[in-house]
Amino acid sequence: MQRQQLVDEIKVLMGLVADKTTTLADSVMEIDVNEYTDPQQFEREKIELFRHYPQFVGPSCVVPATGDYFAFDDTGIPILIVRQQDGGLKAFVNICSHRGAPLNECAHGTAKKSRLFSCPYHGWTYDLEGQLVGVPFGNEGFGGIDRDALGLKPLDVQEKYGMIFVMPDPEKTFDIDEVLGGIQERLAGFGFEDHYYLGAKQVFTDFSWKLNMDTFHEYYHFEFLHAESIATMVYSNTATYRQYGRNHSMGSPALSINELKSIPENEWEPRNYSSYVNFIFPNTVIFVVEDHFQTWRVYPITPDRSVVYHSMFLPKEPATPEERQHYEDYFQMINDVAVAEDYSLVDKINRGLKAGIERKVLIGRNEPGVQNMHRQLHDVLG
Repeated sequence: MQRQQLVDEIKVLMGLVADKTTTLADSVMEIDVNEYTDPQQFEREKIELFRHYPQFVGPSCVVPATGDYFAFDDTGIPILIVRQQDGGLKAFVNICSHRGAPLNECAHGTAKKSRLFSCPYHGWTYDLEGQLVGVPFGNEGFGGIDRDALGLKPLDVQEKYGMIFVMPDPEKTFDIDEVLGGIQERLAGFGFEDHYYLGAKQVFTDFSWKLNMDTFHEYYHFEFLHAESIATMVYSNTATYRQYGRNHSMGSPALSINELKSIPENEWEPRNYSSYVNFIFPNTVIFVVEDHFQTWRVYPITPDRSVVYHSMFLPKEPATPEERQHYEDYFQMINDVAVAEDYSLVDKINRGLKAGIERKVLIGRNEPGVQNMHRQLHDVLG
């Protein structure tokens, strides 16, 4: 959002605080408890949502320079995304044409110096465009192979508005504007193109990926679950809500927001008094706070297990070891709160879901974000 949009959002948030209310959905939603536990539905979700639907990779700044790459295999298809010499991106199935090993040993890095990727198993080498350019012992061991036909299999990758998406299925393509549904206007101006990637934390959780995602889409629980942490900074059960195609965005007011009443509007610093949860269907949250943004990407492993990647992006690279440590400590604190408070409670919810008691899960009118996530899941799965 640009400054005037942020100012307008602040005014709406101040109104919600004054009225002691929040943005409301039309009605209460009911979800069958089996939607979280049914193994057949889980298998459909893995295919339809994570193999046949475009995946948010990250902001453009995660691969800023030629040779920088980002790799992940959480959709079931190993994916390698590489910044090209012309500044564009290419994506490939991250499988060596020889014996199928992945080409890189870490999820994020650079091939700047050689601008080549070498398979760690037998040294087959590929350039940034995915072409096979080197086969050790090639004449004797692999005489007659068609190297032109043995390059890495390409995937549809698109970059726009400072965001990167990829289609895991090599037989499918997509329209990035259709996927975003207009939320790019809401996200403009937050530095997706040029922020510094501090890193990512990986957390495994022993419950459904959907239970994991549910925690991000409402502020109703802050007063009760986060009484000593988040609730000391922001209002509970108070938020704006705007929908963009399958996606949505929610704004939250800081407890100090009414300080702005005594400050001229042209002197407001809106991001000091608000934060924003932005949902990219089906599995990503972009959390925009005062001076930086974070991403949370959630992937299914089994019906009872999921993995979360929590990443942090700063306006610029820390200038000193002390500044870096300050941000690292803050990053760890946010992650610890999620693990100690959210995930430990959701683990108990999961036990109740698996108790075999037929019932409905209720999602209130004051939880429109949770409702939208499940409504979109229903729409895609049928």
